[in-house]
Amino acid sequence: MATIRKRVLPSGLIRWQVDFADGMGQRRSRLFERRKDADAFIIRARAQVQNGTYLHDSTSPTLGEIAEAWLDHCRIRRDAGRRMEKATCRDYEDKVRLHIKDAVYGIANIKLSQLNRKTINEFRDRLLASGRSEAMTRKILGVLRLILNHAMDNGQLHSNAAQGVRVLRSTRMDHKISAPTKEMVKTLLDNSTGRLRAMLVVSALCGLRASETRGLRWRDIDFPCGFIHVRQRADFYCELGEPKSAAGHRAVPAGPLVLNTLRRWKEECPASQYDLVFPAKNGEVADHNHFMRRKFKPLCAAHGITMRWHDLRHFAVSLWIEQGFSIKEIMTFAGHASVQMTMERYGHMFPTPCHQQAMAQVEQRLFAS
Repeated sequence: MATIRKRVLPSGLIRWQVDFADGMGQRRSRLFERRKDADAFIIRARAQVQNGTYLHDSTSPTLGEIAEAWLDHCRIRRDAGRRMEKATCRDYEDKVRLHIKDAVYGIANIKLSQLNRKTINEFRDRLLASGRSEAMTRKILGVLRLILNHAMDNGQLHSNAAQGVRVLRSTRMDHKISAPTKEMVKTLLDNSTGRLRAMLVVSALCGLRASETRGLRWRDIDFPCGFIHVRQRADFYCELGEPKSAAGHRAVPAGPLVLNTLRRWKEECPASQYDLVFPAKNGEVADHNHFMRRKFKPLCAAHGITMRWHDLRHFAVSLWIEQGFSIKEIMTFAGHASVQMTMERYGHMFPTPCHQQAMAQVEQRLFAS
């Protein structure tokens, strides 16, 4: 049974003390300056004790301890090959170590029982004030949400205080994806040969991600039917595995230029024990950073072109849109999980109908004599 009583402390201050029993039957108490705060707490505590989610400050773990437990879970999944790549796990570790556990701006020492929406909002504001970018702050909050979700799954927390905490853009301007021009891509193709040209053709016309291109096998190319099947990828550590999502498994149509380029490249392609289309010279999985530094960036610099390799994927999608492919087809060919994802990235590239002409036709039908 919970009770509230007025107390006069030795210092002379007046406080309201709440006494109650937690889920284990142990007596607990809290002091409040105002009676209304004590009333609000006792209502909340009763509900939490009843559903088994009450956390007392003295027994509650800190956010740092919960974060380490979650990282251990991620490492187990990584080592067991259960949808956790090394690069992803390392990124999570960096977010926790450099930001959540930051001695000045972090919140690792806060107990779960004291964690609330206000605490998360203040953490977000400190990150932004410290010079972290809006994109980085969003990623940090995303990791924090995963940590708290894991604590909820383990019965250590009853709600996720980070859910719904947003980072508003500093400008109202839309940040839209822009694709390279046809002239830029044609310049790169005209001034490249061998493996580099073949990779440029596949990426610019079939929209494969860099990791999917590096993991592509000859048996995944259906020359008679004209399709490239994406069935695996090469990660940051040059290890082969499944595509990054279920939607990543797909078949992308390939035109004559792509197929003929691949046929010519196959004649000089180094032998690979993994049957790779674009292996390193020794037949192993190619390193993306090495390839960018030695091949792609010098080619772009020589012709005054500023471009990322991933921009070739945007170029491919822009060609599909220009050709009139449906949103569903573009979503499938790009390996997106949903139409919403496709529209968020490329919706501005779709042709806009002539609304003025349409309204004129409406008026003509309505008022035609």
